[in-house]
Amino acid sequence: MRQWAAAAGALILVACVSSPASTGNVDLDAGRDVFARVCTACHGAQGGGASGPALATVVATFPACADHMRWVTLGSERWRDEVGPTYGAQKKEITGAMPSWESSLTQLEIKQVAAFERFQFGGVELASATGDCGLGGS
Repeated sequence: MRQWAAAAGALILVACVSSPASTGNVDLDAGRDVFARVCTACHGAQGGGASGPALATVVATFPACADHMRWVTLGSERWRDEVGPTYGAQKKEITGAMPSWESSLTQLEIKQVAAFERFQFGGVELASATGDCGLGGS
């Protein structure tokens, strides 16, 4: 019985930390890797939320990828200082602590992770996700 419980626990652990499957697109797969490395702690491995919000509404929050990328670049504190106390199309009050990724990620990585989130969790078609975020469309 103890071995079964250990095996079940290991399976649950693997399921919790696994990232979504390959998209077949170089930029989105790179974005998936960035997401797995830096975003899952707050947004969950499957984008369902944890200490940060779920990403299913990422496109409703940031209809333009440029705004999405700016949020990832600035984080909540710099956004508050440079843009104001609300974010997104719904003008949500900033209550959480989104870190700035500007010094940790390249601009290309920010484009890739934003495109990945929009495709994987927001339901945006591949060509739109990559094109809107300034990447190749295929």
